[in-house]
Amino acid sequence: MKRTLLTIILTVASVVAANAQTIDFSLNRDRYEVGINLSQVATNTKYSRLTLGGSVMAWGVYLDVTTALPQHRYDNTVSDTKWNDDKAVLINAGYQVPILKWFRVMPLVGYMQTNEGITDASKLNSEADESSITLYHPYKVTPGSRTHYFNFGGGISVQPLKWFSINLIYTRYSIQGGIGICFTSFAHE
Repeated sequence: MKRTLLTIILTVASVVAANAQTIDFSLNRDRYEVGINLSQVATNTKYSRLTLGGSVMAWGVYLDVTTALPQHRYDNTVSDTKWNDDKAVLINAGYQVPILKWFRVMPLVGYMQTNEGITDASKLNSEADESSITLYHPYKVTPGSRTHYFNFGGGISVQPLKWFSINLIYTRYSIQGGIGICFTSFAHE
């Protein structure tokens, strides 16, 4: 399925690129987006799972960050239990090449880190702000379990409206789908 998805993305990009006469990089000027991604991180590893991440894009430069927290971090159980959990952090960076006014292709490179650890249910920490209190269990990384990965891949960005974009990304260690809101398009109204 992954090869099929990558083949489809590359085929669509090739067809669109063949129809485009020139690449107009000025389309990225004054375009600033903030977005949210639904991601499957750590794909192709035993740590794979769904989580949410965020992205920013300015002048065509794209950056996304996704963290899959330990599974029992926010569990409400308080006992002598110690869970074997894991964590994954993913960062991708790239550039949106404007093929058409509404279609961009993004080559991406990135970094992913995974680790295993213990979430201790006998301890409960808290963080508070003006309106809420968050309770969580501490997580301690097991020494020697941290693994680093070089990530690479690509994506497409479609802007059906000038203030809204849909991003689809496939890399070696993630599959992501997200939306971005272009705030500068509201300022030019």
